[in-house]
Amino acid sequence: MHLGGRTGTPGRARSARPESESGERSARNRPTRSGRPERSTAEERGRGGLRKDKRDKDLDQAEREAAAKRAAARKAAAKKTQSGPKLLDDAQRAKLEVTAREGNGIKAAWATFRLHTDDLRRRNFAARAERIEYGSFDEFDRTTAQLTDRGYIGAGGGRMNVVGRPVEYRATTAQVAGLWPWSVGAGAPLIGTPLGSHLHTGAPVCFDPMNWFMRGSFITAPSLFVLGLNGFGKSSLVRRIVLGGVAQGITPLVLADVKPDYRKLVELVGGQVIDLGYGHGKLNPLAAGVLGSIVPLLHESPELQTQVVQEMRARQVSLVAGLVELVRGERVRDFEETLISTSLRILYREGSGFTPENPPIMEDLLDVVVAGGDELRLDAGADDEEEYAEAIKELRRSLRALTQGPFGAIFNGRTTTPIDTTATAVCIDVSHIPTGDKKLKAAVMLACWADGFASVEAAHVLADADLGPQRYFQVVMDELWQVLGLGDFMVDRVDELTRLQRGIATSLIMISHTIKDLQALGSEAAIAKALGFLERARAKIFGALPAEEIARLDSIVPFTSAEEDMVTSWSAPQALTGEALKPGQQRPPAPGTGKFLLKIGEDRRPGIPFHMEFTISERESGIHDTNQRFSEFTETTATRGAGTESGSDEGSVA
Repeated sequence: MHLGGRTGTPGRARSARPESESGERSARNRPTRSGRPERSTAEERGRGGLRKDKRDKDLDQAEREAAAKRAAARKAAAKKTQSGPKLLDDAQRAKLEVTAREGNGIKAAWATFRLHTDDLRRRNFAARAERIEYGSFDEFDRTTAQLTDRGYIGAGGGRMNVVGRPVEYRATTAQVAGLWPWSVGAGAPLIGTPLGSHLHTGAPVCFDPMNWFMRGSFITAPSLFVLGLNGFGKSSLVRRIVLGGVAQGITPLVLADVKPDYRKLVELVGGQVIDLGYGHGKLNPLAAGVLGSIVPLLHESPELQTQVVQEMRARQVSLVAGLVELVRGERVRDFEETLISTSLRILYREGSGFTPENPPIMEDLLDVVVAGGDELRLDAGADDEEEYAEAIKELRRSLRALTQGPFGAIFNGRTTTPIDTTATAVCIDVSHIPTGDKKLKAAVMLACWADGFASVEAAHVLADADLGPQRYFQVVMDELWQVLGLGDFMVDRVDELTRLQRGIATSLIMISHTIKDLQALGSEAAIAKALGFLERARAKIFGALPAEEIARLDSIVPFTSAEEDMVTSWSAPQALTGEALKPGQQRPPAPGTGKFLLKIGEDRRPGIPFHMEFTISERESGIHDTNQRFSEFTETTATRGAGTESGSDEGSVA
């Protein structure tokens, strides 16, 4: 039904319409109808209200359609601005959060990864939306590359696949005073010989017992005990400490180099090398050595001269008694040590022809003991010559063994080369002694230690008498277990030598494989004294050790749980790849080679783990190459293998 009137009808009153309505009306282009009867005014008015309502509805609908179009345009624009993968909705995120929080295994890891990825995407989308909404209002603004947790993406953004450790610098407090809030304390003091870098921080680690005692006051005595399995760099570490001592004017005394590990180093620094062994040299236990050579120089100080003579005599008696115990395999009796002391006094009487510069030998001592006399019979508690001969029978046999056979070849004669305390370094090479002769090697090591400490004492006596400069020494006692393992009686002899090293301005470095070597003695008293070597060492350096060794050390040097795991992990073997070394290829070290833990004190304070690093000069000199005898093994086997292979080829061709 059409409610509009006919245009052009005569006699009809038409109401005024708004311009919009008239425009809209004309736009519809309605046709004119003729022959329709006229309507009343009231009816016309009612029909006009209906038309107005319809027009309002049409306007509202048009506005809604326009708003819908604008919203669709905004959504389309938003879709254009949103690039990249789709974001997770709230339900998906909630589900993934529950899985990551309560689940386990690969599902939880995957959920955590997806949540982290979605967080990054939301952050990047928000940044892009903000940039699009606000835009750039001036020509100087520039858009930036996408920022990730590893840097900006794109050229010049500095993005890194692996985020490395930040660069660390070390400086004094005066230099970094302005950077105080961002500075941290040093992990190890820069005092002493540089050994390597800290395993955790990479900072340099410096240490040697003399400097930490004299300059740092970190330890109460200049003594060091190095403990670790063989083949993991103990000797290389000690060589570095020795080399640092040479650079500081400290004279190292390598007394009894068994392998040898230090000979080449001493030769390169211009030191003295003394050979001992069959056909290489002799060492007279009765020689006063350097200590006896200074006795004539002390004629203006009779009291000091008498003190030196008594010290020399006591050292001779202790050394001869120790050698007798080694030969016999048991302790000397009290009267036998008295007989040795009295015999030495008789040998050095005026008119005997023996002086500290011209000492007797072991045969002369044996002759005096056998000859006897009133003094010796009194010392033996014998009433007549027969009873005296019976009393000295065991001592006579032991002294006879020191003048004949393998022992006599080294101990029964004049000292071939005395120690020169003015040398840059001293090394006594005892590697010429057969490895299987443990007693002889231990006897030579004991004699070398005694001679070395006597030489140190002589140098300090000259300094006290203003006859020479004050000198400092560094004594290296390697392979300590070889001497201690021969019996409980050897513990006392070594203890006498090592107890007073601080009073003679000497640092002491003792080296052994495991603490089990010190606990393998017969009596509890001997074990306690042997462990005293480790306890008295105010600094300890531990290399690779097995787990049971850590348990043994717990009562002496407690380890933290992290240190225990670290030290035991160093003893892990090399990976079994099944590939042989090629000719000329360098033998790879074990994973724990060169890694050490430095500890001081007896509490559970953390130690300083470090990794020793060789310098270029050390590598080129070859002082750390302890496998020289194996250097040609791979080349020889490769040559033989090549020869065999070529021979087989020729045979097949023939």
